[in-house]
Amino acid sequence: MIRRWASYVGAAYRPSVQLPYTISWAIGLTALFACVTGAVTQWRPDAELLVTVVTVVLAMLLMRGLDDIRDLDYDRRYNPGRPLPSGQVRERDLVTMVAVGSAVLLVLNTGRGVALVMLAVQMGYTAAVIALDRLAGWPHPDRLGLQLAVNLPIQTLLSLYVYAGFLRAESLGPSVAGIVAVVAVTAGALCLEFGRKATRRPRPGERTYVTVLGPSGTSLAALAAAVTATAIVLVSIEPWQPGGGWGWLVLVPLVLPAISVARFAAGAVRWPVTPTLAYIPAMYASFLAVGLLTKGTFG
Repeated sequence: MIRRWASYVGAAYRPSVQLPYTISWAIGLTALFACVTGAVTQWRPDAELLVTVVTVVLAMLLMRGLDDIRDLDYDRRYNPGRPLPSGQVRERDLVTMVAVGSAVLLVLNTGRGVALVMLAVQMGYTAAVIALDRLAGWPHPDRLGLQLAVNLPIQTLLSLYVYAGFLRAESLGPSVAGIVAVVAVTAGALCLEFGRKATRRPRPGERTYVTVLGPSGTSLAALAAAVTATAIVLVSIEPWQPGGGWGWLVLVPLVLPAISVARFAAGAVRWPVTPTLAYIPAMYASFLAVGLLTKGTFG
């Protein structure tokens, strides 16, 4: 089973893509919280953040496994080469991986107070969504807007877990600024959600927002998500204030979705893969840079 798990991780989780995404998410978002929290004057990564990083990395792996279990019937028809329908890994292997991994995450976060509670809520919500899909077929796969509304809180809850870890490390209580930061990165995640499904010629059976928004509408929705996220962050960190000039660095990642929109408008069949996948890690990397330059070692 361990060999099948390893094979599955390499094929479905794609560490070269997922690790930069998840690690930057945990660290970069924590840095953003430090930037928008007035009570924090000095910030640097610590042991608490290491636990958060490991948790986010493993939690996303477990969610990948749950997604593959949920999508098994669809993948049998349209993606038979994926690990689960191809037999590279068995459904019970993934169920076991999720069960063992969930227990490990809960033990890892024992004693972390609200962070542990948020993690448990996120895991419980994710399991409920998967169960509803498998047992009741809800929401229907063709209702993309409803599916997005149901699935989006999964990532939002994980960001709230990161926030709870930050508050514990800094011995602080929650604030409006921190919640606004969570809203911002949730909007930023929609850039990837829309962008990776922006296409002029959907593949047979492909689930894409193009069927609702059209190719141009889907492309512009992805760009709008990135712009919205950046605007919220700028208003939160106020780089126009004295000493806050480094905050303008959060504008840099917008170059990536802008490139994708331009190439798509010029006739590309799909949004370019590289800038699409690079946007989220770049967004979080910009938060980390601002955090270190304004409130960290170099501040």
